[in-house]
Amino acid sequence: MPLVVCALLDNAEMAGDQKIRVEALEIMSDILDQQGVLSNREVLEPVFPGIVSTLARIALAAQLPKSTKMLDNYKKPSSLVRSLAVKALGVGITVVYGAALPESAASQGVNEYDGWADRAKNEIESVVLQDSSSHGRAEEDNDGSNSDNSQEDNKRRLLQILWRLAGLRHSEYPSLVNALLDMFTSVVFGCPALQSTPCLKVALETGLVISMLNPSSGSAAAAASQDFLSQLAQQFASSKGPVRKQIVAIIESSQMLFEQYIAGGSDEQRRDVLCLLAGSLRVAGQSDAKALVSSWWSARGLRALLGALNISLPGTSLLIADVDGSSEGNARDVPYVLDGFRSAELMRALEEFVGRIAAVFSPSGLCAQLLVLLEGNGDSALHVPALWMLGQVAPMAAGSRSPAGIAQPVFEYAVDRIAAGDQASDRTLQKCMALQAVSSVVPSVGPAVAYCMDTLLFPLLQISVSDTPLLRAQAQRSLQILSETVQSASISLMLKDNIDYIVDGCSRQLRSVELYPSVFSILSGAVKLVGSDILVYMDDVVEETLDVCEQTMDEESIALGALGFLETVSGAIAQSVGAEKMLQHEKTPVGKAEDDPVGQVLARLDEMEARSGMDTLFDIPSDDEDSNETKPADDDQLATSVENPNVSLGVALPGHPLAIKIALVVQHLLSAESSSQQLIALKIVQNIVHALVNTKDLLPLLNQIWPPLVHRLSKNHDQFYVAAAACDVIDVVCELGEDWMRRRVKDDLWVHFARILRETSVSGAFTASERLLVCRVLGTLATVVQRVALDDNTSWELSCLAIRFVGNLATKNDALRLLRHMVPAYGDKIWLVLAKLGKTTIDPSTIPCLPGIPAASLAVPVDICQTLGL
Repeated sequence: MPLVVCALLDNAEMAGDQKIRVEALEIMSDILDQQGVLSNREVLEPVFPGIVSTLARIALAAQLPKSTKMLDNYKKPSSLVRSLAVKALGVGITVVYGAALPESAASQGVNEYDGWADRAKNEIESVVLQDSSSHGRAEEDNDGSNSDNSQEDNKRRLLQILWRLAGLRHSEYPSLVNALLDMFTSVVFGCPALQSTPCLKVALETGLVISMLNPSSGSAAAAASQDFLSQLAQQFASSKGPVRKQIVAIIESSQMLFEQYIAGGSDEQRRDVLCLLAGSLRVAGQSDAKALVSSWWSARGLRALLGALNISLPGTSLLIADVDGSSEGNARDVPYVLDGFRSAELMRALEEFVGRIAAVFSPSGLCAQLLVLLEGNGDSALHVPALWMLGQVAPMAAGSRSPAGIAQPVFEYAVDRIAAGDQASDRTLQKCMALQAVSSVVPSVGPAVAYCMDTLLFPLLQISVSDTPLLRAQAQRSLQILSETVQSASISLMLKDNIDYIVDGCSRQLRSVELYPSVFSILSGAVKLVGSDILVYMDDVVEETLDVCEQTMDEESIALGALGFLETVSGAIAQSVGAEKMLQHEKTPVGKAEDDPVGQVLARLDEMEARSGMDTLFDIPSDDEDSNETKPADDDQLATSVENPNVSLGVALPGHPLAIKIALVVQHLLSAESSSQQLIALKIVQNIVHALVNTKDLLPLLNQIWPPLVHRLSKNHDQFYVAAAACDVIDVVCELGEDWMRRRVKDDLWVHFARILRETSVSGAFTASERLLVCRVLGTLATVVQRVALDDNTSWELSCLAIRFVGNLATKNDALRLLRHMVPAYGDKIWLVLAKLGKTTIDPSTIPCLPGIPAASLAVPVDICQTLGL
């Protein structure tokens, strides 16, 4: 029989064909099985040490001893071969150690193991935290003939082999891991002779780690894991034997190891210690587990875990994160990352541990612990991970008797975090975690969350228009979950259902706006999320906001908040009247304004100016700074009146009432002392010009805003961003009123545009402000030349100045775009300028001089003529 065993082991280990190895190991398992010829302990025990050594080498895929021949032909075993080796080893261990020892022998056995167990103590404290290479290797004689086959030595060798095999628990081959779990299940439940030895601890720890990382359901591996944990739980609850003692010992030792390794250990160490604690607490049951870990968890364990959690959004700054913040239906979860838990297995272990701790203390109890820590701990470093954990634990309360009792304190704390004014990045992340906690707990509360709207809705609307994209995305995600929970089809419908509450609450806050400066963010959030449909409910709050603008212009923060809300409203108005759709129409070539219905209307209005002496609501009283801005020329006297709807000017409808109300107030702010107020006022005017398309109120507005608008271009040195915003408005006016713009380009705009282009040096590097303004002016001129016919002098000078900027990389693209639009109407002038510069074949002396542009200072690319098609 030993010869048969040796032949099988030789073929299993050294055969070149993997199929032969598989067959050899299957035969080995069969003869070791209950009906096999080696299924008798007395027969197997003499040859078992050699069998164990060989099967362990196969399972570990270790290199053969140097004395073995045929090393050149040796091939490492496949994962299937290794799995069968582990299976055969488990069967053999059960045969040798499966029979319970007699009581006297058992007592002797305990004494017998005391000596070598003590010697092994320093080698094997915990299977999950040791490196096999640091503790020596088991003796690997192929046949075990030179080893001491005493019972003590055999079991000590078995302990070492089991410990080394435990290192396969994280193998990439599932079949090998599952075979390992089956083997250690046999050691724990099928080998009474090993119950009082350290082998039990190795088997328990390895089995717990594998069981917690296996899928929870739906596979044979999941069934094996659940069976292992269930049997352990039964033995733990039914007796005070070795299994219970070892589980208690694992829990107690893992607490210290948890603190040591959770933040500073390797991924494998952290994963294993989390699985050990989670698995052993599950086996112990709630009452026993709580008694074992309660004092440690509240004193040190919770803080140790939170200290190891570092929440981030990888690769992106929190303040400029480019995340999806869609307001309707498809808002996605923000992809937060735990920096130290990026692997799937490590994250799974963390989730299992947190879930088990929540089961031990109950979700409400763990939430209470986290809230106490958050409210009473001054260490802000723990706040973000604590809020993250709160978001993970709160949904577990869905099945509790009073989920609202858990949700309410979470809501209250989350709202406090959301309302914090500090915009530092760590505070930003705290707010995001608070919002995520809200999103997590709302579904567990269900439709009853409608009673918490007064707590939730205003803060979420405020954050939904935050300057930080990450906050906006998370707030809108929270609003979407809230709308789904209250059974609304969308965020907008939920807000419409609560519009009375929103409007009334904001109206009360507007009466004491100094105490509630965030009211404008709340209103802006509502308008942006609902759209133009909400405007019918906004008359009162808009009028109150306009009153705030007039009364608090000197209070910068309040005035800017009010203007920000008015900008949102004006944008919604423009969208509601379809101005954007109109701007998508095909542009009319220069000289074809008679085909443009808008141009016809504006031209007709312009012609009637001289025949009309009526006043307009768009009168601005003069001020000291811009008194010359508010006195239009005689030929530009205002022609129509929004007060007199009976005047027929060929336009069907008056302007949107809210747009008129906003325009009457905001036009004053175009000349405000604050450049920030000017900037927002220009954006509002741009929106209102869109909104008043095809109305009789457009021309009065254009005439009234034109002087202060042009004056903004004169301050380009210290307020370049305001001048750039003024160019945006001029773009819109050119799009909508070609004839009206024709003489204003020559008389009003060109003097400022030419000055800006002449004063900017094309040699050397631009400053950021110079580049922004020059590129914006070139872009506006590209719109102008497409819409407005220029006189000869203006077009000639523009050709000279535009070509001047082609030689600078910072402005080349914008200059070429302008020149391309000029070619159809002014190609001859561009050609002459290029000829003067020596870029085309012509006598430069026959061409007029280029005003203020020495040819030697230019660096126009040689291929510019080809680029422009000349």
